[in-house]
Amino acid sequence: MILLDRILLGITALVLAVLAGFLLASIWGSTFLIDWLRASTLPFDGSIVALILVLLAIYIVVLITRFERKKFIVYPRELGEVKISTTSVESLIVEAAGQISGLAQVRATFTDVVGPKVTLRVVVKPDYNLSELSEELQESVRAYVEKTVGIVIQEIEVFVDGITKTSIEAGTDLDELI
Repeated sequence: MILLDRILLGITALVLAVLAGFLLASIWGSTFLIDWLRASTLPFDGSIVALILVLLAIYIVVLITRFERKKFIVYPRELGEVKISTTSVESLIVEAAGQISGLAQVRATFTDVVGPKVTLRVVVKPDYNLSELSEELQESVRAYVEKTVGIVIQEIEVFVDGITKTSIEAGTDLDELI
């Protein structure tokens, strides 16, 4: 959750607490809320309060609808469904790509909207033929995913984001290399 979400949810909670306080005060005999509702300035004051409440309600609806659910590949079986998360498939792809010499780092993205598609962002070591390396990478990933997950990938895109100048230490971030 980003900072703006936390701030607006905090404001929403504060507004709801104030409204609950006014309601409780009215129940216990205070006439403040009733006097305000009878005041001649109610159209202006009430419009501002209503606008704030509507904006907060719209923001909460937007916040709820943008919630991202984890995506799965679903296999119906006799005893129930088997669900494999796409992040698991991405990890398998990175593992398969790691077996190929010449690659310094690999990031994988798996999507299954129209057909299974893999996007690979790689940093390669120097002195390797990029065309042959890309072809080997595509074939290796396709075969490994088909064997381990059981799906046939429709498309594998390879983006060479950089070429290392020296050997890379474990744990180096791909963004630091380009």
